Amino acid sequence: MDYKTFRTNIIKQYGEFFAQQLEHFFTKAVDFAQNEKYDEALIVGNDALTLAKYSNVGYEILYLIGMLCQAYLENDQPEIANDFFKKGMTIIEQGENENKDTYTNDINAFLDLKIIIDDELKKKNGL
Repeated sequence: MDYKTFRTNIIKQYGEFFAQQLEHFFTKAVDFAQNEKYDEALIVGNDALTLAKYSNVGYEILYLIGMLCQAYLENDQPEIANDFFKKGMTIIEQGENENKDTYTNDINAFLDLKIIIDDELKKKNGL
């Protein structure tokens, strides 16, 4: 058995369990971020991202990625926020046809983040 088969089997058997845990971790990460505990938000958020690999969550992972993007910005790490922005945009683009009802709002929210990221990168690089 290879990794892909292993992961697929885990998702089939335990995807819902991992999705529930992911939601719990995401909620806690948002709570930490709202209380300006960005280090903790990033730790829990990244743990949630690991859980997502084994969950049956699809496009909704975008909201976790957006939260991580914002938390990295708040934690003065715009380079990492930019990496998450790129991942988020890829998810949005790939999910355009399946998520027509949220596509415009999602892309606009990420483009708003990109403006902030670019400003922070310029400040950090002395431009």
